[in-house]
Amino acid sequence: MVLLNNKYVIGTHVMFFEIEMYKDFINGLVNLLKTVENRENVIIDLCLNKSQIVEKIDYDKISDEDLNCIFWDGLKTIEDMGFEVVSRIIGEDEFYFHADYRRDLNYNYCKKVDYIMWGETDSFFPKEAFQAIETLSEYTKEQNIHRYLLSFADRKMWDSSWDPLVHPKYIDHVFEDGPDSHLNPNQAKSQMSIKHMNKINAESTDFDFTYINYPKISGACLVLSADLIKSGVNIPSCLIYNDDEGLSIMAQKLCGQNYLQFICKNILHVHARRHAKKRLYVMDENNPHSFAPDKNNNFKHFKELSQHNIANLIQNKNKFYEYPDLKKILEKK
Repeated sequence: MVLLNNKYVIGTHVMFFEIEMYKDFINGLVNLLKTVENRENVIIDLCLNKSQIVEKIDYDKISDEDLNCIFWDGLKTIEDMGFEVVSRIIGEDEFYFHADYRRDLNYNYCKKVDYIMWGETDSFFPKEAFQAIETLSEYTKEQNIHRYLLSFADRKMWDSSWDPLVHPKYIDHVFEDGPDSHLNPNQAKSQMSIKHMNKINAESTDFDFTYINYPKISGACLVLSADLIKSGVNIPSCLIYNDDEGLSIMAQKLCGQNYLQFICKNILHVHARRHAKKRLYVMDENNPHSFAPDKNNNFKHFKELSQHNIANLIQNKNKFYEYPDLKKILEKK
């Protein structure tokens, strides 16, 4: 059991189409949280999003009552373990999405806790996460380092620029992005069981921390020090999607050469980006693995506006698109 010297929040945004995957996520939280001795030091913040601005719920396949029940069952599981759970449900007409949630999470908790942990429904934090953070915290306090991020290791991901984040067991594999690459267990996008993740991490007897001084941020299972957020680093309000990319840009802008991202190289987390239940119950769509080309046109417009805003943020010119602009586009359809 880990006795925590720091205070934490784990925040996770759950879209309605992720509700079946959310069940696995709760099991992953249990795997992590059962290691905590002083449970008053951890807050769990969960948001169920039933907004139908971009995607419509197919009520022929799931009822509103079932959505709520699955969500509340997960909450109760965590509450029954003795943790404080803060929850919220987003209504069908609200313009509120992933980037909004994480922006608010960072801002609302940075003065209440020491570390903000980004959960994600397709991801598992390693069971060793709290012990690793507490170990790193002792070092950073001794070195007077307070503004930083921590990433846990992943499997093979994209090009070699991401290799600093890859676990040693997977570093020599070649990244694949074909239609069946999500079936390859060596790839970051594939599913992995909690049991297998635990087995890999149990092989390590201590923590191998490295660091980089430039952002390589994958949003799942990211840990942010509260002082980093207090200094102004957050997802900018112009971002309606691309939360991790927006955070990367602002961290680079505000921290400059003092940017610091630690990586726990030998402790693996799971981010199953092509989970078999990632995108269910979307009307007129059959895309459970969440392949981008198969998402509906509303989502494509939504992402396109956000990517324009990313370019505008980097180039320091042009007006940002906002939700009223998205609304006008969708109303024309």
